[in-house]
Amino acid sequence: MNLTRNQIIIIGIAGLIVLFFVLLLLGVIPGLKKQGGGGFGLSTGSQNELNFWGVSEADDSNAIQLIIEEYSLIDKNTRINYRRFDDTDVYEKTLLNALATGQAPDIFMFHSSWLPKHYDKVTPVPETFLPLSQFRQLFPTVVEQDFVLNGKVYALPLYIDTLALLYNKDIFDAKYIALMPKTWQEFQNLIPQLRQINILNQIIKPAAALGGSEKNINSASNLLSLLMLQFGSQMIDQYGKINFGSQGLSALNFYLQFANPSSPYYTWNNNLRYSLDSFSEGSTAIIFNYASSLPLIKAKNPYLNIGVSLMLQPFDSVQGTPINYANYWGLSVSNQSRNSNLAWNFIFSATTNPQISEIYLQAVKKPPGLRSLIEKYKNDPELGVFTRQALTARSWRQPDSAVVKQTFSSMIELILSGRLGPEQALRQAENEINELYR
Repeated sequence: MNLTRNQIIIIGIAGLIVLFFVLLLLGVIPGLKKQGGGGFGLSTGSQNELNFWGVSEADDSNAIQLIIEEYSLIDKNTRINYRRFDDTDVYEKTLLNALATGQAPDIFMFHSSWLPKHYDKVTPVPETFLPLSQFRQLFPTVVEQDFVLNGKVYALPLYIDTLALLYNKDIFDAKYIALMPKTWQEFQNLIPQLRQINILNQIIKPAAALGGSEKNINSASNLLSLLMLQFGSQMIDQYGKINFGSQGLSALNFYLQFANPSSPYYTWNNNLRYSLDSFSEGSTAIIFNYASSLPLIKAKNPYLNIGVSLMLQPFDSVQGTPINYANYWGLSVSNQSRNSNLAWNFIFSATTNPQISEIYLQAVKKPPGLRSLIEKYKNDPELGVFTRQALTARSWRQPDSAVVKQTFSSMIELILSGRLGPEQALRQAENEINELYR
């Protein structure tokens, strides 16, 4: 069939129109692609870019890069630029400066104690994407205590680490101690058997690193916080002020007895070597610390025969619900991000997808925070104890964890030096922490 010149022109124009719309739908021509901040679905058009800041405390083996690579298989149009800081204090200061100058990253690591002082710098998860009811099904109670405020979720956990009892198996075997203590009372009864003292009541080898300040006990302030919670302190009163109460004072006195030379349970003083070093060299039988301390100890002494046991509980709670103490990092989205939905999409993938989360956990050797993985790892020979304890971990909202740590440490030193009595020192610490709210 012969076509006229006008017919050929009309068919050509129609073909060009069809081709244009085909290219438009395929995203070759910009126009119908979804922008990075437009929803929680994956982007399908031009390249999106997210900046992500983290700290080596939660990424000591470049594990974050592994989950970024996994995510790139899901969303090929999003590029994530990752920057890692080696020092936690430097990281927080640099992050605050970036937020103050409008140069904050889209995604940043958010510590489990940061909510009171940094929640206003975060874009919370939209409730339509992650309802609180679903959040509770995914993570243990402590995550809600640490990352939820007024029903809004401000971060999701990469892992959950908890304080546990770490012990030297060789020392326990040499002392013919076959069963690990489960209560603080059982632990007290073991101290005379585990410690070594001379005729002058001077400690040669401590039974445990307990009773001193941060000066020579790693995580001393966290251990004291745990004891306060175990003794029943609410930590914060009905008016929102720090108030450790009589239970907090009882916990403090209980803690201090282990550094009191006149106590039958005396086993530590501030003249002894730093707890991680003393334990690593085989001088101290027990320390209370996190799973994150294990690589540090093994680096100091690869041949140390380390055992891990459940954290000690108060005398009357063995048959009830244990109380444990958590310390961990999560991921959050800056309120300056222009791609907040896309940033949350990455975080949701990294923390709630068991396959991707497990890649990270295996690289960093830390216990999981996702309930489905807690079930999987609860009997793991190295991480099982820490993993199970996540389900019963609790926390209290500290206005500034760094200041609380220093305040607790100073309080302990004031008492041990005789400059203040326990009650006076505790009330002074309450006042100093309450000043932070002003």
